[in-house]
Amino acid sequence: MREWPQICSVGNDASDGSFWSRVFAASLASAQSTSPAFSVKGAFFALSVADLDASTRWYADKFGMTVVMRPPKQDKAAVAVLEGGGLTVELLQRDDAMRLAKAAPSGTSNYQIHGFFKAGVIVDDFDKALATLRARGVTIAMGPFPASETQRANVIIRDNGGNLIQIFGPSFTRAR
Repeated sequence: MREWPQICSVGNDASDGSFWSRVFAASLASAQSTSPAFSVKGAFFALSVADLDASTRWYADKFGMTVVMRPPKQDKAAVAVLEGGGLTVELLQRDDAMRLAKAAPSGTSNYQIHGFFKAGVIVDDFDKALATLRARGVTIAMGPFPASETQRANVIIRDNGGNLIQIFGPSFTRAR
């Protein structure tokens, strides 16, 4: 099976003629009119999805991301990598993958299975990110929760496949 390059350590220097400089140039060339929903310093997550086209559209429409890589399908796997606002999302559709309900019928939620059950990002402007996501029709799963001395402001959303993504504000409320 072909190895995909690690996406999570992408630098901002696109002047060296490397693979990443070509990806960066392609990203700029294919920028969409939808602006990113939020800005982070750099984050990455990857998801196995049932419908690559539908999930690619969801992340492009709801998060304002741009497809930067979509290689030809091989070895029962199709991949799309999207970037926007400092976030990179890799979507993988495998012909031999199955839904949680089929793989583990006694589990009713992804958190009942060991392994990742949600991803999260810290954004620069929580209120703006929340307003943008709401305006784009994103499903709120839990919250929003205000910042306090023990937690950042945060909200948990669901993507089109039901995956949980937690959006955090930049800081805690400090006691004075």
